[in-house]
Amino acid sequence: MNKKNILFVDDNENILSGIQRQLRPYREQWQLFFAHNGLQALDMLAKQPIDLIVSDMQMPEIRGDQLLKQVSELYPATVRMILSGYADDETLKAGLEVAHQYVSKPCSAEMLREVIAQVFKIQACVTNPKIISGIGDINQLPSLPKIYNELNAIITKENTTSRDIAEIFARDMVLSAKLLQLVNSPYFGLNRKISSLTEAINLIGVKKLNSLVLSAHVKSGFPVTNPQMQRYMEYIWQDAARVSDLSKLIALSEQQMEDRPDQAYLGGLLHNLGLLIFLSRDGDKLNALIDQTKNTQIPVSELETSIFGFNRCEAAAYVLSLWKIPPRVIEAILLQKTPNDSDYDGVNALTAVHTASCLLKPSVMEGCDRLFEIDLDFSYLERINKLERLTHWQSLAEKVLAHYADK
Repeated sequence: MNKKNILFVDDNENILSGIQRQLRPYREQWQLFFAHNGLQALDMLAKQPIDLIVSDMQMPEIRGDQLLKQVSELYPATVRMILSGYADDETLKAGLEVAHQYVSKPCSAEMLREVIAQVFKIQACVTNPKIISGIGDINQLPSLPKIYNELNAIITKENTTSRDIAEIFARDMVLSAKLLQLVNSPYFGLNRKISSLTEAINLIGVKKLNSLVLSAHVKSGFPVTNPQMQRYMEYIWQDAARVSDLSKLIALSEQQMEDRPDQAYLGGLLHNLGLLIFLSRDGDKLNALIDQTKNTQIPVSELETSIFGFNRCEAAAYVLSLWKIPPRVIEAILLQKTPNDSDYDGVNALTAVHTASCLLKPSVMEGCDRLFEIDLDFSYLERINKLERLTHWQSLAEKVLAHYADK
């Protein structure tokens, strides 16, 4: 087994010595490197491939966020993590802009080990290595500008509730994922996964939303100016809104308890996040994908892999895994087209998202309908003993379609 290379950067010698001592039991799995400042870290990176960099925030000459920004540009395949005792809003916001994860000091050896192990576990699950290098800086995802204006306006109102804000977040898959990335990060130290947007907002606090989530995302938002690309993006959002609504209705109709309906909703909201990743990376490649869906009958997932090096489901699942989105949500997105690949025999978010995506198959949009191609897996529904529920779910889909037709 090849060892993973981890670089720790901190100007405090005692901190580095403590980390070296704490992680000594894992020296058979990980090769540890240590740097006392940003310049030394960059020198090491130039000489030695690094799988994961863990940096303090407040350091002389080059701050941690400045260092990780350079790392994102020079070594996009390197996972970036902040390990810092400075947790004020501005520091946290700066770290979130460039780091995949943010861990607060003091941090126990066990927590640090678990966080690092989870990163490498995610990478091990990605069978296509092109995903890691191809996605690179995962913060560069497009989002609809009007969402920001609505949030800014509603946050300033005295009688605004968390539910009011959650309704706005729910219309934007990128902001929703960013919010959950924050609340599920080790910084908050929760012993459970949060899937509800309203609960996440309650935990963070309304006053912090603008600075911690909105500002971080606005700075990194991808400006889509091409009119054709803007139409595709609007269409993706419309599809996401409908699928998320139906996914939650399906989960509720099956008496799914606790946060499972919210997991279904989030899976539906984020199910085509991979398309936004494609759009943010290379509009020309997305156009090539659309052209080939028109001119060939090759399955869309195969076309995506041939053009981008990976398909949209793999791309979205990898990004959301790094953001520590609940595993059932990630599974719903990764296996939405092949639900029978799951070994779970009950109803969950995957069931709801797969069915909703199929029942709400978008109408033709100027020849790009195959971009949303997905076929209902009857063998999967039969395996989990839910084939007889399909008629009821179809009636729910009709209600959702009618609802959006009236808007």
